[in-house]
Order: sequence, then C-alpha cells, then structure tokens
Amino acid sequence: MNKMDLSMTTQTAPDEDKPKGLWAGIRRIAIFAAPLVVIVGGGLLLAVMIATGPKAKEKGEPPHAPAVQFAVAHARPTTVSINVQGEARPRVEATLAAQVAGRLVWASPKFAEGGSFTEGEVMARIDAADYQLAVVRARAQVAQAQEGLTREEAEGELARQDWQALGRGDPPPLAVREPQMAQARAQLASAEASLRSAELDLNRASIRAPFTGRIRERRANVGDYVGPGSPVAVMFSTDTMEIRVPLTDADLASMRLPVGFSATTANQGPAAHVTSVTGGRIQAWEGRLVRTEASVDARTRLVYGIVEVRDPFGSRHAAPLAPGMFVQTRLEGSNRETLVAAPRSALKRNEFVYVVTAQNTIDVRQVRAAQTTADEVLFRAGLADGERVVVSVLTSPRQGMEVTPIDREGGATTQPAAAPTTPQQPLDIRP
Repeated sequence: MNKMDLSMTTQTAPDEDKPKGLWAGIRRIAIFAAPLVVIVGGGLLLAVMIATGPKAKEKGEPPHAPAVQFAVAHARPTTVSINVQGEARPRVEATLAAQVAGRLVWASPKFAEGGSFTEGEVMARIDAADYQLAVVRARAQVAQAQEGLTREEAEGELARQDWQALGRGDPPPLAVREPQMAQARAQLASAEASLRSAELDLNRASIRAPFTGRIRERRANVGDYVGPGSPVAVMFSTDTMEIRVPLTDADLASMRLPVGFSATTANQGPAAHVTSVTGGRIQAWEGRLVRTEASVDARTRLVYGIVEVRDPFGSRHAAPLAPGMFVQTRLEGSNRETLVAAPRSALKRNEFVYVVTAQNTIDVRQVRAAQTTADEVLFRAGLADGERVVVSVLTSPRQGMEVTPIDREGGATTQPAAAPTTPQQPLDIRP
C-alpha cells in the first residue's frame, strides 16, 4: 500500500506545475505588450479624429492689396536755395606796429577800441626830435656832396680845355678828372639816399592807418616807449566782411558748385541773403558766395564757402555787420529752373520714392533731391510732373507690388497718374 501511494504521488506532481508556468508566461507577455497596445490604440484614435474632424474651407478671393496714401507731384519754376550758418570776419585784419623807436607823445581821439580811421589818417605820433635832426644832417651832407661834384666838374672842364689847347687829340680820362667826378657823383647819391632814409624815419614817426577800417584792440598809450616792430593796435578793414559757411556735398550739387569755385565776371556766384538778430531786430545784408575752399575738411567731410558782404558798415545798412556776429545765410542759385515738387514725406530713407503706376503697382525709384525743406522736396530728375507718389508708410515695399491708392483726403481712387511713368531700373529694398 505504501509503495502504491508513493508512485501515484510521484506521477501527479508534474501535472500540477504545468498550469502555474503557463500563467506566468502569459503575465510576462501582457506586461511587455501593454505599452505597445496603448501606443497603437492612441495612434488609431488620433487618425480617426483627424479623418472625421472638420476641414478648413479655402477662400476663393485673393488677399487685398495694401492701401497707401498718395500725392501728385507738380513741376514749377524754382530758384534753388539753401540755408547755412556762419560767423562774420573781416577780409583784412592787421596788427599795426611802430617802424621806428621812440616815445608816444600824441594819440588821436579815435585811437581807441572801435575807432574809425580812413586810409593814411594819423593815429598816433612818436617823438620826432631825433629824426628831424637826422634830416637836417642828411641835407647838409647832400649840400656838401653837391658842392664837391660841382667843383670836380669845373676842374675837369678846365683840364679838358688845357688839353685841347695843346692839340694832342682826345684827352685820357685821368687827365680830365673823370674818376674824381664819378666819385663825387657816388658821394652825392649816397648823401641823397641818407636824406631819403632820414625823411622816411621822420615820416614813420607818425603812425598812419594802412587802410580804411576800425580798431579792434589798442595795445599802446601815450607815454609808452615803443621800438621797431612793437605792436600798438589791431585794426580790421571795413570795406568787405567775409562769412565762412559749411557746405555738404548735397549743397554743392544743389547749387551746382565745384570744389575750388572762384567767382568771375561771367559767373559772379550765388546771391547770399545774410540776416542776424541785432538789438532785438532782424537785420539784413546782401552779399555773394565768391569762392569755395579747394580742400575737404578731413574731420567733418565738409567744404567751406566764403560769402562776401561789401561795405558792411555803410549808411545804407540799418546796423553794421561786425566781426564775430553769428549770422544766417540763404544762398540762392544763379538761374531759375523747372523742378518737380513733392511732399516731404514722399522721400523715403532720403534716397527713394515710391511711384504709383497706372496699374496701381509700386515703382521704386532711387532719386537725389535738389532741395529739401520742412514741407516739400524738389527733384531735378527721377520724378515727372503729375506722377503719384506714396506719402504714407509702406511696409516691405517691392518693385511691382500691388496697392490700393487713396488720395490725401481719404477717397479711394484707381485713376492713373496724369503723366506716364518714367522707366526705371527695378529696385528691391526689402530689409
């Protein structure tokens, strides 16, 4: 009995272990397959949602062209002008100095800052007693030299007569005292030169105005001892005043002036209207741009022009144009020419204009303004009379871009410009 039970037990043990191992394998497969099932299921669900979701309908109408405001350009006769600023300075200014040594014994009442003198007028005098004595001595030397020359000429004539009485032909130079006469003439010339020098020193003891002008600074007073070259005053001429004005390359192009320009009889240069506020009033003077400097300033890249105002202290002016005054100068072109005017807002980036063509497209043109003011800009080329130019902001403009033009009063229009567009090279200025 025991043997039979043991054999039955041995045979049933493996049969009970088989279900346990199968379930364990199934659980392991389920653990690894679960994520894959979730991913595949999610993908299928997303595909079903996309397939069954609502679809966007395409619009049949094209996008609207952007609206822009325009203004019509007009041609008109114009004289180009530019406004510049500068400081007035005298054309001629000199430091007066004594030419002889001595003590100042007299000064003119005008010998003061701001005093006015005419050319040759005596401004001050140096003690001339020594120079007067020098003139007297020089005249005595001239008289002695003259007497010596006369004596030698007489003796020479007597010697010539004696030689001729002997009948020996032409006398030799030494026999008729020609060397002695030459020496006497040289002594007379030297004495006369000394007299002239003494007279010049005497004349220079009176300090005279070298030109018509005014005194800027007085540097010597009565009682001061001055030597040759000692400055006594600074004086400037009042016949012409100059104004040095800066000019850019665009200014030169507007006025059609080259670097190194100099006025001539045929081309007197642009007229200049000079103004300044003096004594609470606006004073005006008329002048001309007579030349431009022949070099470009290395730091500012500017060319400086010189404006001349004649007779700035004349009675025809309400106030004088004095040195050091800061003035406004308006330069006007020499000739009247026809230019095309457009609003200031039509010039984009200082070099482009957007023209609205007859087909309501944009024609981008690169231009150069002849003159620019606060309200408008004038062109010599690049824009025609009657063309429509964009005056509003246009984002990312392109050549040939379609737009909806609107006049400045707000009314839409599709009418072409009055003048045909000028063919231009296509430009693309997209940023």
